[in-house]
Amino acid sequence: MKKLLTMILIVTLLVGGLTSVISLAADYPEKEIEWILWSNPGGGTDITARTVGIPLRKLLGQPLVIVNMSGGSGSRAMTYFQGEKADGYTLLFVTNTLITTIERKLVDYKLEDFVPVFMLNDDPQVIAVSAKSDIGNLTDLIVAGKKKPLKWGLTHLGGNDHVAIHSFAKTVDIEYDPVVYQSGGEVMVAALGGVIDVFISNPSEIMGQVESGDLRVIASMSEKRLSILPEVPTLKEKGYDVVFGTWRGVAVKKGTDPKIIKTLEELFYKAADANIYREFLKNNGMDFNVKKEEEFKVFMSSQHKVFADGIREIGLVK
Repeated sequence: MKKLLTMILIVTLLVGGLTSVISLAADYPEKEIEWILWSNPGGGTDITARTVGIPLRKLLGQPLVIVNMSGGSGSRAMTYFQGEKADGYTLLFVTNTLITTIERKLVDYKLEDFVPVFMLNDDPQVIAVSAKSDIGNLTDLIVAGKKKPLKWGLTHLGGNDHVAIHSFAKTVDIEYDPVVYQSGGEVMVAALGGVIDVFISNPSEIMGQVESGDLRVIASMSEKRLSILPEVPTLKEKGYDVVFGTWRGVAVKKGTDPKIIKTLEELFYKAADANIYREFLKNNGMDFNVKKEEEFKVFMSSQHKVFADGIREIGLVK
């Protein structure tokens, strides 16, 4: 009887402790949440946030305000974000650009000042040109690039697309002329208008124009051919070991309560697992490749070296 009472007491304490933890997590959120993006409307980052935001709003039970705050290779958004309280009510949408902007010292922050919560996707990159371009395939691109530096459109000086372009150009031994725009949408318009020769993008940003016949994808920087572009060869299969993609996720400010981070992690996972978001990934050639806090943190650490080395080679930092 004494043993039975002891067991009941232990179970009661355990359940009570668990209830306490769940109760603390359940106190958040209690008000509107602001989600800061450093991209303009219409790009892959913006579309990702607004798509996953549909189920996320229902799960939060509170208003979710998505704010586009472009400028300074993400520095404007990062500075605003770091000026807010570490209370989980201001979130930052993060991509590879977080690393390059910090490494270029455009902001006075370290990577550790941004706590990764959840990675939403890893979007492969492709090389595209206007359908009116004389560049019909990868060979044409390399030949043209050896004759003169082509104009390559990109969204952030020293950003993910810039590092990818540099890596490709270095591998195939061509020069290039980077032309910077505020968003992926602007880059695409420049290509369609013949202002630039070529650009790197995520399929999610340009599939409408590819399907309409206005843009031509000549190569993919993915490990294997994309299901939505099965006829497009990868750089790897052409003999060039260049693989790049854009990873996207959410971060909170250093010092945020771990219980709030855990709550956000679970809410974002549920939102990402919703049919509308899974369909979005499928329609844009992306696998369901998400990462929770700890795994995302390890992944970001490995990416730090890749991009830190890349911008040094470009010459943006010494």
